[in-house]
Amino acid sequence: MKKFVLIVFLMALVPNIAMAKRLRGLLGKSERIEKIMDVDIKGSNGEDLYLGYKTTSQFFFMGVYIKNDGYVLGIRGKFGSYYPLDNQQLLSFQENGSLPNPMPSYEIPFTDWLWGFSLWILMVILAVIWFFPKSEKSLFERGCTYYFGGNVKVDYSKAFAYFQKSAKKKYAAIFNLGIMHLKGQGVPKDIQQAVPLFEQASDIGNTNANVTLGNLYYEGVEIPKDLGKAKVWFNKACGQGHDGACKMVAHIQEPH
Repeated sequence: MKKFVLIVFLMALVPNIAMAKRLRGLLGKSERIEKIMDVDIKGSNGEDLYLGYKTTSQFFFMGVYIKNDGYVLGIRGKFGSYYPLDNQQLLSFQENGSLPNPMPSYEIPFTDWLWGFSLWILMVILAVIWFFPKSEKSLFERGCTYYFGGNVKVDYSKAFAYFQKSAKKKYAAIFNLGIMHLKGQGVPKDIQQAVPLFEQASDIGNTNANVTLGNLYYEGVEIPKDLGKAKVWFNKACGQGHDGACKMVAHIQEPH
């Protein structure tokens, strides 16, 4: 999980760094002017100007916030250069016909908002990935991965930990915990811990738990032999359609 979160972080970080560099704002503030329309206005040094809309972004490798600064007069040919446009100047230019009245509407694009707050968005995503409770099925499957091996090395301790988390939600992993206690896999061998776990698994309808309890009482190796109890557990499994358990019930009932 930690490796996955790190990969997600890096995948999001790289394009954000590239975007921040393009906006000249890897660290600190970055001012961006979006051109709206050409205007017949000259700057104080005779520059050609255009009507633009200015936003300010704060970056800390990624976007921290984006602020709406309103209209400015951008200088053509000079990236990020502009003349501020306060309300008094705006009214004056509108009165002499240099600027339209009403002013053209402008909204910051949704993608710019995403970039502007990308650091916080990523942190929320990572927090959800890290802390959001996993389903009992996914925990069980993860435990099986470590129990049986395959893509990863067999690790009974990790398998037991995942089965425990899944078992807390009354999932089938309760049976697996019983098996691990019975065989001493990842934990010390303890039949006194195993039997109650098999009984809990039986309570939620686990057929294998019924068969295992039947075998334990029938064989009488791990616990005292008790054919009456063995028959009870085999009967439960038989009622669930387990052919082998049905045969064991018939076998126990045969005169010896």
